[in-house]
Amino acid sequence: MNTEAIENRAHAALKYLTDTDEQAAELKHDAERAEFLYESNVDAFFLHESEGTVESRKAKARQSAGQHYLEFLEAQRKYDAVANKRKSEALAVDWCRSLYSNYRQGK
Repeated sequence: MNTEAIENRAHAALKYLTDTDEQAAELKHDAERAEFLYESNVDAFFLHESEGTVESRKAKARQSAGQHYLEFLEAQRKYDAVANKRKSEALAVDWCRSLYSNYRQGK
């Protein structure tokens, strides 16, 4: 790997990191918002349910809010995909720094 290839890889990683700052924040917000919506719906369904034991009311509430839970999982998946890629690109930047440093020292 020559210096140009190292610099290109580092540049691509840094570009991804800077380009996805706002996207990652928005996706995290969406995931947290979806989680809040799910939990508030479970609470509302639980309070609305009047028959049965507490455990059966909890189970019915979770079943009733199932679609909101799936939406939360999808929002979390989207956020995790970007967050994981950002972690990988941060590792690539560190790797390129180390590689470039070693290359310049003649190792």
